[in-house]
Amino acid sequence: MPTGHPGFDRFLDGLGELVTGGAILPVWSPDGKSLAFLEGPADDRRGWQVDLESGAKTPLIADVAALREAVREATGQTPAGRGLPFDHVAFAGPRLLAAVAGPTRLMVDLDGGAVTKPPAERAADLHYGLSDTARRTPREFLRTAPLIDPQKADELTSPDGELLVSTAEGNIILRSAADGRPVPLTTGGSPEHEYRFDLVDPALTALGMAFPVCNWSPDSSRLAVYQVDNRGVHQAPQVHYLKREDELVQRYHAQAGGPLERTTLHVLDVYGRPPVQLDLGDTTDSYPVHAAWLPDGSQLVVFVLSRDCRRVDVLLADAATGATRPVFSEEGESFLRIHHDVYFGRKIGLFPTPDGTQLLYLSERSGWKHLYLYGLDGTLVRQLTEGEWPVDYVHRVDEHYAYVSARLDQARPYDLHLARVPLAGGPIEQLSEQPGVHSMMFAPSGEALVDTWSTPADAPRSVLRRSDGSLLCELSAADTSQLEWTPPQQFTVTAADGETELWGVLFFPADFDGTKQYPLVEYVYGGPQIAVAPHSFLGHFGRAAHALAQLGYVTFVVDGRGTPERSKAFHDTAFHDWTGGLVPDHAAAVEQLKQRHSFLSDAKVGVIGHSWGGYSAFRLAAERPDLYAAAVSSAPGFDPYSSVLYECYLGFPQTDRDAYRKAETYPLASSMEAEFLLACGTSDHATWTDSMKLSEALIRAGKAHEFVVLPEQFHGFDGVHDAYFWRKVTTFFRTHLQKG
Repeated sequence: MPTGHPGFDRFLDGLGELVTGGAILPVWSPDGKSLAFLEGPADDRRGWQVDLESGAKTPLIADVAALREAVREATGQTPAGRGLPFDHVAFAGPRLLAAVAGPTRLMVDLDGGAVTKPPAERAADLHYGLSDTARRTPREFLRTAPLIDPQKADELTSPDGELLVSTAEGNIILRSAADGRPVPLTTGGSPEHEYRFDLVDPALTALGMAFPVCNWSPDSSRLAVYQVDNRGVHQAPQVHYLKREDELVQRYHAQAGGPLERTTLHVLDVYGRPPVQLDLGDTTDSYPVHAAWLPDGSQLVVFVLSRDCRRVDVLLADAATGATRPVFSEEGESFLRIHHDVYFGRKIGLFPTPDGTQLLYLSERSGWKHLYLYGLDGTLVRQLTEGEWPVDYVHRVDEHYAYVSARLDQARPYDLHLARVPLAGGPIEQLSEQPGVHSMMFAPSGEALVDTWSTPADAPRSVLRRSDGSLLCELSAADTSQLEWTPPQQFTVTAADGETELWGVLFFPADFDGTKQYPLVEYVYGGPQIAVAPHSFLGHFGRAAHALAQLGYVTFVVDGRGTPERSKAFHDTAFHDWTGGLVPDHAAAVEQLKQRHSFLSDAKVGVIGHSWGGYSAFRLAAERPDLYAAAVSSAPGFDPYSSVLYECYLGFPQTDRDAYRKAETYPLASSMEAEFLLACGTSDHATWTDSMKLSEALIRAGKAHEFVVLPEQFHGFDGVHDAYFWRKVTTFFRTHLQKG
């Protein structure tokens, strides 16, 4: 729903609505010889097929007019637009495409051009789940996860495509594609003592925070699951107001220093053998995770993180007996992993080699995140990467190389390059050249990969490379002809320590005029689990900053010390000091930007943030009233005692009292001089209480503020409420930020 500001709405929806092409979704032919992809706007879509050996790129459909006529004859409907009328395509054979045109499934012969419509399944069979499509299509279920509300998810399909699993009432449910009938795979589960399995979260994938997880064994015979004992864990109240009678729901939400859910690991057998519990000893106050199956499916690699996040134990577990043995351990003076890596995205950093005899492990023990090769007996074979730059992630391992993304260019520390390193030892080989953030998608054979990259100002481009990095062809370059804007600019400033370089991005109104002056607004996050300044074209956290700029501001996002993706020392600024790099670094950025740019007004600035960004926005305004005139905090996490997520940074309230007291926000209420808008959803059990407490602190301190209540909204807002929230924000800034 629009907010009423066309320019604002256009950019808040994301640049993907204004730019087509550049980033592609490849589909790989079953013979391993080619890929196909669609590009262009819906009314003028094109398709391409590319030979993976030669790089030859040819139209997917030679005669589009004839194809459109064949589609009309097959469906009885004239296709919309002018180009290929397909929303999606996939290979059903080396020269046969399965395609979707609107609601209709079609088969397209790439040689003869014939288009056929598969026989329609009976409506009754679809309704009762008897048709082949109904039996094999994943069904929706409610999935539970720590700290958050149950989320809708799709059943997880086994590697062979014959089985699907979900959860219901605390148990694992197995459904066979043979008859579509669900049966419990576990018994005795309950909301207090429930079974779960890992599943990639699409919402986290969109944020770049989700990674491959471990669930089905390679042969589809076993499933790695968790049993979570929530008994004794703090329950946060969630009140639903909109029905005739109020409804109270209690959500498990472990608090800092309080009881933690106890998690045990299990292996389920689809052939009916009893569940096997992995022998991990006492898992109280730890986070055990299924990390990976070995290729033959007989053993599991297990990762156990201590509650304080300062010890990791890697074990090998027998899937048939549950017996375990240690492989290696690591201890650190600060966090080795963070909660978000373990609780949500499963960015564990353990990767078996294809022969199942060795493990690759990511560690920051040298001060930078690098890759180490271990034998299954725990012997460190060698350190594979080294240098003053971090490895980001391992995307593929074959018998000779590990293919990684890494921040190899420390002159541009947030650029992400593609590289490979030999398992036998030797220098890392950079596979990508152009500045920017690169991503890779491998062909199933591993012999070729799609390299897509962009910068904040440069729209995506995709090329096809051999696995050694040599260029085969360009696949797609973005069409920006509909984009009317002033491109954003990356910038650097110096942190408050006078030495460390910080990186950020400036955003401008589309009609920016460098001879005029504009108020400055900061979009802030500041939480220590993610860097948010968008160094790629479609960066999620750039959307709000870009949209706000269209209201006549210059906006910026910067990552201060205490955030990841740089050195361990850079990140450790937040260890035992939640705000160590927050107010000093962000205030320093404001001051340097104002000194540097004549187009920035001398007036005080605005700041806005969501979640931990709401904490940061309030803290910046409260501690630096000389710089910030107006602040907005939405869904803010204000209270360090309220969540277990603070523990790996601050320690425990019982033993690290000073760290928690220093992180508190409520005592700052009396210092707040800026205009302040607070917004929260009533169903956001994680932060609603925090918001109420801060409002009370402000009232008692005699501080006027605006509290925007969003009924039935969770940590994210739906379209109607999000539009309402942004209308409040735009009015608030228009009222309280002085124009230049």
